[in-house]
Amino acid sequence: MATEEVVEIETYTDKNDQLVDILHNQVKDNTCLRISDQQFSIDRRETPAYSKLLAISNVYGYIVAGTPKGLSVFMSKDAREELLKGTSKGTNTAVALKARKEIDLAQHGRITHVGVSADELSVLVATVKGNILVFSAASLVSQGSSTPIKTVSVGKEIRDMCPNPKDLPTTAAVVTVAGDLVVIDMVAGTVTTIVASSTAKVLCVCWSPKGKQLVCGDSSGTLTQRTPNDGTIKRTVTALTNDNHIPDRAAVLAVQWIDQHTYFAVYGQLPEDAFAAGCGGGGSASDDDEFEDNATAAYVITRADKKSPLEWIYIEDPCSAMMCPGRYPGFHFASISDWGPSAQNIVIMSGAGSDATLTIGEAATDKTDDGAADPLSLDWAQWDIDGSMAVMPLSALATEDSSDTFPLGLAVDFTGHQDLPPVVDDGGRVKPVPILWILNTDACLLAYHVSNIYEMSRGGRSKLMVDAVKQLPGASPKTSFATGTAFGGAFGSKTSETPKAGAFASASTATPSFASASSGFGASSGFGKSTITPIVKAPAGFGAAASKQGFG
Repeated sequence: MATEEVVEIETYTDKNDQLVDILHNQVKDNTCLRISDQQFSIDRRETPAYSKLLAISNVYGYIVAGTPKGLSVFMSKDAREELLKGTSKGTNTAVALKARKEIDLAQHGRITHVGVSADELSVLVATVKGNILVFSAASLVSQGSSTPIKTVSVGKEIRDMCPNPKDLPTTAAVVTVAGDLVVIDMVAGTVTTIVASSTAKVLCVCWSPKGKQLVCGDSSGTLTQRTPNDGTIKRTVTALTNDNHIPDRAAVLAVQWIDQHTYFAVYGQLPEDAFAAGCGGGGSASDDDEFEDNATAAYVITRADKKSPLEWIYIEDPCSAMMCPGRYPGFHFASISDWGPSAQNIVIMSGAGSDATLTIGEAATDKTDDGAADPLSLDWAQWDIDGSMAVMPLSALATEDSSDTFPLGLAVDFTGHQDLPPVVDDGGRVKPVPILWILNTDACLLAYHVSNIYEMSRGGRSKLMVDAVKQLPGASPKTSFATGTAFGGAFGSKTSETPKAGAFASASTATPSFASASSGFGASSGFGKSTITPIVKAPAGFGAAASKQGFG
């Protein structure tokens, strides 16, 4: 195979004369939305650097966020409306979200990860005790229920949790702090070992876009593509050895499987005790100085087709933990797979110890004769949007000197309906755009419009935008959070409304894909099966011999 070439790219502004601008502008200037009465500690032993505490359902329009004691659940529509109508008191104002339910899960231990199942009818919550709690989304939304419908024990502290996005909807991939990769089935309650920590130390995992296969990164700097039922290796991509950006002894700290032929990976050195429980991601002491010299490098690893050589596109400064070295080595991602023909893939990332975000994308660099983006000119780059990017503010809740805040999760909301001001002179108002939500250590949500100025000026919008969210099966259509939180928070008591039967209550209501009355919840099942039969096909594009290097 030909030697892989490292392609160092300039900022996108220099590269394509600003054909495509992806800008992040706050939904409401200098204002964030407080979703819990208690802030998070930034100590990695209290709030692990690998925590991922924000998830959204764009089908049913709800958001779930982790809190220091459990969960905060609310509708995305309520969050947008309360943010906009909140009274801004100047720079960095926190508006309390009244339309929420706070759910106390302290008896289960600290929450480390929050996710949503493929059908968006279930919420998965990982705890520091090594358990995955499965909740009915309808019960959370309607009742603020603190009772999981299923608990799956992994037996070890959890570093990463990734629900399957499509084809195996009852499964989730889980990486333990010790370095194991397992796949859980939330129906059968089974735990299938894919990689044992005795053979390789896995640090991160991501499903293929269709959920057919997994890619995991390990402590040796190797990316391995595997089948989710038995761990069979389909592809191996080793780290570059002829590149001075990747530090010595680099591990794969984070990975995203973007499309059939493209990964995005972050490489860096591991801190001491990275695989020890209770360290929040590593580190032998509370002194941040031990993390300051840890270098990172990021790459888009792509190829035109399965017969082409790999191209490694270097991404500069992948949100290192410079502002808070003790939060190293955690990373957060949010993706938009279509923001018009000019921007086919957008990845927004931030580091757990960073105060900034980074935006990369596959976008057009040229126009057709009629002025539209030329699909043949798509290329990967990072956008230089300094001055118009999502950043972490100083604490809005500090009582004395202001302190920095750091991200705990990213999610993209496609359910907004608010038209926006013109983006060109003499233009009309433009269609709604995706909204990036960021949960920070203040337990506040920041909201940014993700604007593609090129498409907006031509009247376009992202194909992912949702015209109308669906009624959550089993939840009362009159469910309201406006009366306060479910556990007696600062805004009052439970709603007095009596919700309808939850999604698991009877066969007459629409039920989650794995909760049919005929099988019974938790009954024996085949791997990843549900009442919606998974699509079983040979993997496309990636499915050849294991000995080959790269995708395809």
